[in-house]
Amino acid sequence: MNSNPSRPGLREDGSDELELFLSTRGNEVLTAYASEIKLVPTILSQSLKGAKDAKFMAFWNADVQYHTPGVEITGGQIASQDVTVAPDQKLISSVFISDEDEALFDLDVRSPYTDAMGRAMAEHYDKNVARMILKSSRQGPLFAADTGGSKLTNAAFATDAITLFDGISQAKETMDGKKVPVNSQPVRAILPTAQWYLLARSDRNLDRDYNGGVANIAKHVLTTVDDIEIIKSNNMNDVFGANDSSNLAIPSLYRQDFTNTRAAVYTPYAAATAVVMDLGFQFVPQPEKQGNLLIARRMVGTRPLRSKTAVELAIA
Repeated sequence: MNSNPSRPGLREDGSDELELFLSTRGNEVLTAYASEIKLVPTILSQSLKGAKDAKFMAFWNADVQYHTPGVEITGGQIASQDVTVAPDQKLISSVFISDEDEALFDLDVRSPYTDAMGRAMAEHYDKNVARMILKSSRQGPLFAADTGGSKLTNAAFATDAITLFDGISQAKETMDGKKVPVNSQPVRAILPTAQWYLLARSDRNLDRDYNGGVANIAKHVLTTVDDIEIIKSNNMNDVFGANDSSNLAIPSLYRQDFTNTRAAVYTPYAAATAVVMDLGFQFVPQPEKQGNLLIARRMVGTRPLRSKTAVELAIA
């Protein structure tokens, strides 16, 4: 005959036989995985101290002329421009923690909260930099006699590795043809994950003649294409292929349609950032609310700089 056990974990009139048993806390605090912050360090940055914005000066080429003996030399003129980079409104992230909950909780909740807010701020900043690099590629020239940004279009950029390889190289060639000093300035290509893996898995990438002797069939290594540094960013999954035209979560200057964008090739002069206030945290006790307010804040702004140093690769 079966026994009729008494279940100490069963609440009276309950149904869960484990309900009254205690839980043990795991050793790890699980937080959201951080996206890779890749673009912010690759463009120009200017700290604003006691100034409302940053002005980057630009000078055009000098003219040459043949001289006739006896004719007075009066001097030529060199055209000049400046590009103003202003900060956006202050960006914040905040969370309110009840002092009662903080006292009862057996972990320090402030640290994972500040980590989460800091990551969100950094990812937002990185995406805005990408938006401005692409905006730069779509703008006209800084000087009347100069050239503006460029766009290469091929539907196969989405699906064919060789076409994408050649497109990245062609983007560098396009900038070179516009007298961008591609041999003295770093040239980079930023890719979302789908396009990066498309290149990394390709036979061309596994060919040592193309991949600089670092090809390895055991793992995907993708460092350069035509001496262009290849950057993979999972943040770009939210920008490339998206239509931000009506994205109210970002300022109007950043809103454009990137639905067809699959990559961007650029130098550090494609965009610039003005920094009023870098990432910082405030801890604000609020005794009248019986808790504490955590605030992450940053005040920066990114703008296009020299449009001819950016090339968009799009599928249409």
